[in-house]
Amino acid sequence: MSDDPTRPPAALELTGFSAYHGSVAAAKDVSLRVERGSAVGVLGPNGAGKSTLLLAVAGFVRTTGGVSIGGQVADRLSPARRRRLGLAMVPQERAAVLELSVAENLRLSWLTGRRATPYEEARTSALDIFPALAGRLGDPAGNLSGGQRQMLAVSRGLMATCDVLLLDEPTAGLSPKLISELVDAIRTLNERGITVLLVEQNFSVVERTCSYIHVLNGGGIVWHGPTTGIDRDSIGDLYSGAGRPQPPAPATPGRVREPRVPPETDRAVPARSGEPEGT
Repeated sequence: MSDDPTRPPAALELTGFSAYHGSVAAAKDVSLRVERGSAVGVLGPNGAGKSTLLLAVAGFVRTTGGVSIGGQVADRLSPARRRRLGLAMVPQERAAVLELSVAENLRLSWLTGRRATPYEEARTSALDIFPALAGRLGDPAGNLSGGQRQMLAVSRGLMATCDVLLLDEPTAGLSPKLISELVDAIRTLNERGITVLLVEQNFSVVERTCSYIHVLNGGGIVWHGPTTGIDRDSIGDLYSGAGRPQPPAPATPGRVREPRVPPETDRAVPARSGEPEGT
């Protein structure tokens, strides 16, 4: 994907990548590079094409253009083969089997993943990040609170022993307290070396977890740059189409070591254009 043969392969790279609902391109000509061990955010209003983009990266919808995972060309690979390359996705909805217990959900994800880590070790690692689930292992996932279901959803991604984790609006509908807990968890797993591509509407969450941002609107990237290169007001302008600031010089995404923002700032930037986004 990269034209520079001396450059190490990215954890995930898209080149001229488009994703389709039938014959309609929901994401158009997207190019981005996610370095190993980094956390990169994709922001955008409802209907911008964010969820479709993640589904396409995971192999669930028709695409054109290029996608590579850890340097391996994955354009024509099935979702199962992409998982074996180390890619895992946590969708916004239907991320757990509600009729199964928490433990059964975790084991199912491990069985359908790479199994690069022994089951007990993988489960211990996931429960270390989400200790609230440790006492609920025998309970049906359908009995969990909304916040606990999101913890289980992310844990299922981790149980696949992934290198790259795709997160589709994991904080949607959560209270500020639970958002802060999930932000801490994302930072922890990123510090453990897992690469994260995070789709969000909540600028505060991306600001606290990611070092680099791509803003998606109308299916295309309208801005990209370091997290420090844009603020909430500018994001809102991009959502509404009122502003198109030029991207700063490209920077290599790295891990975030920034002070946490107080929980009361956990508010999604108002979506001022587009219809509700499908998954």
